[in-house]
Amino acid sequence: MSRYSFESDGYQPQEGHGRGGLMFPQLTPGVKWLMIACGAVQLVQFITEGALSSWLGLSIQNFGTFPLLGLVNIATYQFVHSYVSLGHILMNMLVLYFFGTMVEEMIGTRRFLWLYLLSGVAGGLFWLVFSGTMGIPEVEVVGASGCCYGVLTYAACRNPNSRVIFVIVFIRLWWLAAILGVIALYNVGTQLRGGFPGGVADSAHLGGVLYALVYWRFGDRFSGVGERLAARASERGRRQRAARAQELDRLLAKINDVGMTGLTDSERKFLKKYSQQGD
Repeated sequence: MSRYSFESDGYQPQEGHGRGGLMFPQLTPGVKWLMIACGAVQLVQFITEGALSSWLGLSIQNFGTFPLLGLVNIATYQFVHSYVSLGHILMNMLVLYFFGTMVEEMIGTRRFLWLYLLSGVAGGLFWLVFSGTMGIPEVEVVGASGCCYGVLTYAACRNPNSRVIFVIVFIRLWWLAAILGVIALYNVGTQLRGGFPGGVADSAHLGGVLYALVYWRFGDRFSGVGERLAARASERGRRQRAARAQELDRLLAKINDVGMTGLTDSERKFLKKYSQQGD
C-alpha cells in the first residue's frame, strides 16, 4: 500500500525509519508479535478452510447464540482474515509494519498495543451497530483493518507532514489518512441508504479511525487517569500489608505473654489465613 519517509514535526525516527529517503523500518516488538499472531491464525485458517471464521468472527448472531463467545469475538475477530486470498492479511500487515512501527516508537509498546486492540474493538462495535441497521445480523466481520486504520490515523495525527508513497505518488501522511477515512465514511453512508456492503467492512474501518482520533486528542488524559488509579491501588495495597504486619506483631507479642490459649477465635483465624497467604 505505502512506504514512507519523514519530514518530521517533532518526532525523531530511529534507525530504519529513514529521514529523507525510503528505508524499511526495523521491526518493533509489539508489531512483531501481532504479525506472528495473525500469521499463525491465518495458517490455521488455511488448514481448516476457514473454520475459525465462524468461531472467532464477530457478528450479532454470535452474540445471540453464544453471548460470552460474542464478547470474546470483539477481540478475536481482529486476528482472523479471509483464507481464500492472501491479499486481505498482506495489506493489513503492510500497514501494520510501516505505520505500526512508527507509532510504537512514538508511544512505546504497551500503549501501542492498547491503541491497536481498542481501535479494533471500536471497529467491531461499529460493525455490530451497522450490521444490525442493515438487517444482516448473520454476517461476520474478520480482519485487522479497523486496528490498522486506527494506527494509520494516529500516526497521521502525530506526524501529519511525513511523506508517504501512495500507489506511485508522494503525499502527506495526513492526506492518506484523510482520503481513506473519507472513503470509509462515504461507503458507510451509501450502504445505509440502501447500498450493499460488498464484502468490505467500512464501518469497522470508520470505528478504528474515530477511536484513534479520540485517543490522539485525549489519550494523555486517559493514561494519566490510569496511572493515578494504579498508584492509588498500589498505595492501598501497601497500607493493607503494613496493617497486617502490625497485627501480626501484636498477636506474636500476645502469644509470648499468654500463650495460644489466650487468643480469640478471630485472632486464630487471622493467623491461619496469614500463614496460608503469606505477606
